[in-house]
Amino acid sequence: MSTVLDFEPIVDADDRYEVRDWQRRDLNYLSPMPYSANWSQMGCFKTSTGLWLLEKKKVRNALIITSKMGKGAYFSDFYRCLPHTWELYNLGIHGATLRIEDFEKKVNLIEELMVTRMGHHNHPRVFLAHFDIFTEAANNSSYEKSKDRMGIVDRLRQIEWDVILVDEAHRLKNRKAQWTVNIKRMKAKQKHIMTGTGFVNNPAEMWSLLNFLDKDTWSSYWTFRNYFCDQIIDARGFRHIRGSLPYRVDEFRDLRKRLGPRHTMARVHKGITKPIESIHEVELKTDQKRMYDEIKNLLRTLDQQGIPLSSPNVLSQLNRLRQICVGTPKVLNHAFDQKQNRMVTDITLVEPSTKLDEVMTILNELDEPDQKVVVFSNFKDPLLLLEARLEKAGIKYLHMEQSHSERQRYTMWHDVFPNGDHKVFMSTLALGGESINLSCAQYLIFLDKSWSPKDMMQAVGRVYRPGQTGAVEVIYINAKGTVDRYVQSKLTTKGKWFDEIFGD
Repeated sequence: MSTVLDFEPIVDADDRYEVRDWQRRDLNYLSPMPYSANWSQMGCFKTSTGLWLLEKKKVRNALIITSKMGKGAYFSDFYRCLPHTWELYNLGIHGATLRIEDFEKKVNLIEELMVTRMGHHNHPRVFLAHFDIFTEAANNSSYEKSKDRMGIVDRLRQIEWDVILVDEAHRLKNRKAQWTVNIKRMKAKQKHIMTGTGFVNNPAEMWSLLNFLDKDTWSSYWTFRNYFCDQIIDARGFRHIRGSLPYRVDEFRDLRKRLGPRHTMARVHKGITKPIESIHEVELKTDQKRMYDEIKNLLRTLDQQGIPLSSPNVLSQLNRLRQICVGTPKVLNHAFDQKQNRMVTDITLVEPSTKLDEVMTILNELDEPDQKVVVFSNFKDPLLLLEARLEKAGIKYLHMEQSHSERQRYTMWHDVFPNGDHKVFMSTLALGGESINLSCAQYLIFLDKSWSPKDMMQAVGRVYRPGQTGAVEVIYINAKGTVDRYVQSKLTTKGKWFDEIFGD
């Protein structure tokens, strides 16, 4: 039997979303397709379109997979899109809750999945899961704690879902990753993916998404890569991708378009001004420069030895350079790494930091006292240093960290920051760079950049999105004459590859 709801949704008729004309056209196009995609930019209502697609397809059950942060959008939008007779189950590794708006009621996960599998439920039901559930660690953990000795992934595989919808689908880019492999093992009559960034680093990553949708047509990674991707072979015989083959670009674009629409913020939200971007350059401090030069000389040695740029040894040193550009390095210890066959220096970042000096200058020069600022970094240490500076200056801030629970994070960005008097919201890019809404902020500051244009696009999309009432200023703080310029060159190259397939 279906679960009996003992509380009603608190969504008034006035709070329900209306289907826009372009969404209606999308739904009419997507609903008959057994597999499809929504490639729209962040802020173009992919969540509501995906939920309405489930209703349009008249599903009895569906599995939605998204990031932990992305769950918040479904908590907020589910009953603003779908009738209150629909049931939303929030899946965890060891249990589940039936969710109505901000209310959650614990249910028996095993029983609810069995009811879903047998079809013995009166109302359509949707199970909401995050990617981490599909790792081997999660499956083994749930296996050990279950009475019938079955893991969460194994349970979900028993059901032939009417639809599996994967949000933030670019996370399937690594075809060998545990969650990619396990998600592809799920059984479904129909599949739909949603992502504003179809690939993260190079066009070959698109294969994994296509293989999830239609494994018969796109069965071979190497066939896809050799057909669509421009490749070179280096002196050591390794193949490297340098974009799409020029004479295949139109075919590649047509393939992407057939699978589903791509809407841009500029077209959907004509009233929202495009972000204003600026670069602020600073000089490294003496101690920063000393260790920076030491690692730079080490990289020269590795290059002379013929070690390729893609080597983990080289990449780890490049990331160390990026760290040093943000703050002064303090050596914690030295240890010999057998795998890399060299001494490895473990560091933390301390004051002084010219990049944080620049952040404080920006905060002190804001035109209006109530203007809000978002700060992103790839590293935790500089954010902790910024915390201390804000405390000393008496500036209220919110720092979203990995230690915060799913509910704490949701409350932080959804309620506290937009409605409170906190001036600064800070987070690492990995944690806060996607799936949250920070449109109440007018400034976005990057202490450093990601290697991936996807990460940067997603992060800017936190503030440049519906709800934004002014022109957002995006500020990149670069250290002069450092790896920051090299990272930007890589982003520019990858951005051109992306625009070939996904650009207007």
